[in-house]
Amino acid sequence: MYTIRLGSDVAEAQIDDLSDAEINVLLEIYEVLRLTPGNGRKLSSTSNMYVWDYKGISATYVVLDPQGEVAVLRVDRFPT
Repeated sequence: MYTIRLGSDVAEAQIDDLSDAEINVLLEIYEVLRLTPGNGRKLSSTSNMYVWDYKGISATYVVLDPQGEVAVLRVDRFPT
C-alpha cells in the first residue's frame, strides 16, 4: 500500500479551491492510488508520472516505488 502526499505547493493551493463534493471525489482517487497507482494514464513511456481522471477531477502524480509513496503534483477540474 502506498502513502499519498502532496508533492507541490501548486497541488495544495488547487485542493484548497475545491468544493466539498470535489474533495470527496479526490479522496476516492486517493483510495485507488494507495492500492494501484500504476493504473493511471502514464504521461511518458520513460517516466513514473501519471494522470488519473475521475468525475471531473484530474490528479497528476509521480509514483515513488522505492519510498512506497505517491506524490500529487497537480489537482485540476475538467468538464464532465
